[in-house]
Amino acid sequence: MIVIKIKTWKDWKKDFLDWVQAPRRSTCKEYVDYMEALQNQVLYKVINDTCDKYGNMREGQIQGITEAVERCVAECAKEARKLIDECQPVKFF
Repeated sequence: MIVIKIKTWKDWKKDFLDWVQAPRRSTCKEYVDYMEALQNQVLYKVINDTCDKYGNMREGQIQGITEAVERCVAECAKEARKLIDECQPVKFF
């Protein structure tokens, strides 16, 4: 028995949107991951250089500032990924 499936416009449209959205979603998330990793590399140097200018800060204070900034950046990255999922949902239809 031979079964022939005729694709309708709706099928073609869905296939096309799925094809377009998946790479865009992963590319956006990869960019967010890249920016988060980049800030982790630069964060300590920038904070230490800035705090060294003032000279009166203890290591514990500098570490506290660094951890607070890391938490902020991680939370921003998490929200950005969530926004990407909302803007580019996995299932369009």
